Amino acid sequence: MACGSDDDTTSGITQTGITRAPDPATDTTAGARPEPVEETTTTTIGADEPAAEDLPAYISHVEVLILESFPPQVSVEIEGDHPTPCHETLTEVTEDGNDYTVMVWSVAPEPGAMCAQVLEPFEVVVAIGNGFEPGDYTVTVNGETYPFSI
Repeated sequence: MACGSDDDTTSGITQTGITRAPDPATDTTAGARPEPVEETTTTTIGADEPAAEDLPAYISHVEVLILESFPPQVSVEIEGDHPTPCHETLTEVTEDGNDYTVMVWSVAPEPGAMCAQVLEPFEVVVAIGNGFEPGDYTVTVNGETYPFSI
């Protein structure tokens, strides 16, 4: 057979080991999809919402602050690093009973932006609510849970 021939049957090349992932829109083997969780409270700092290129921010320190007020107010002080000085901070807060979830996103700059490739420290204080009754609560920041009591 000549090099460059269109006859694949005599080339001796076979394709093996390729598996295509099922299409989630048509795959019925995984069962029903769960319904999305409804958010009750959202606080946003920075951009409108995380985009595909945005990532959860690297978190180095979290401290739950219980303010001496009546009724008690609770905030979370969060420190971490963005991948560049051009990234911005976006936070989302959700509440489920006595459990609060704070997601901190590192929002990417506009495509083509010139930016130094060095870590940029950030600090943000996020209010998670007021009017807390005495009891045990948790706040989860980017997957790490911190219990607190009032």
